[in-house]
Amino acid sequence: MSYLTKPTKSEVTWLIECQFIEHQITTGAWITIQKQLVGFELVPEHAAENLGTLQLHRREKKDYRNNLKAKEPKLYAILNPTPQRDIRMLTASPRTARQFMDQEYLVLSNRMPDEVRAWITSYINKR
Repeated sequence: MSYLTKPTKSEVTWLIECQFIEHQITTGAWITIQKQLVGFELVPEHAAENLGTLQLHRREKKDYRNNLKAKEPKLYAILNPTPQRDIRMLTASPRTARQFMDQEYLVLSNRMPDEVRAWITSYINKR
């Protein structure tokens, strides 16, 4: 197992691997395959696929606080429309995720890992 040699986390960025599965969606007579976000690997391997950078922004602090207060805080993976395997960004801001939903991007979410919650809380409290 070879891990990344460059740092995967700083005060404002964290390189995270998104874990996906594909599942069928049936709409009327149509069956399509869509990705589902099932989790996150916080210490990705060097050759890992599906890497995205979670970057914290000062202007989104209120969004982060509201997300952390939710019963189940979420991380959002925004995938490019074509191909859907390319991650455009990760965010902890529900508002930012909604903005991408209004466009052609696929926005998937899953429970925020406890380590990420603690990291974001530290960021909010520092500034």
